[in-house]
Amino acid sequence: MSGIREEIRAILREEIAALRAEATARVEQVRVTSTAELNQFARDLITRAASPEFSRAVAEGRLTFELTGPAIAAPSTMTSTSPAVAPTLEKTLITERDIASLATTTRSLRLAKDTRLTPLARDEARRRGIRIERISS
Repeated sequence: MSGIREEIRAILREEIAALRAEATARVEQVRVTSTAELNQFARDLITRAASPEFSRAVAEGRLTFELTGPAIAAPSTMTSTSPAVAPTLEKTLITERDIASLATTTRSLRLAKDTRLTPLARDEARRRGIRIERISS
């Protein structure tokens, strides 16, 4: 019985930590309507990435970006039949919500070796048929 309690406590600790991280997350609005603006945004990111705090905030999901306004259309050479690259989540703890937010076409997910998944995240990945790939970071 104490084993079950300890497992429940561990899950609750993980989920509470994830909720706290989400509560402190900042979203920056980004408007990209041309290739020139996209290139400028990329240059700005490189400059900002020199700050360890900025890089850490982006990697941990405390800072995210959201497109506003009309986005650049995908080039006509890209088709839905081209092989998709497995997304990489760079968080230390992956929750069910993280898995649920992936595109419905996602079939594999790349994670660093030290990244942990909550039991619900594992169940959601299994339910959706998502294969977990571990990569060295």
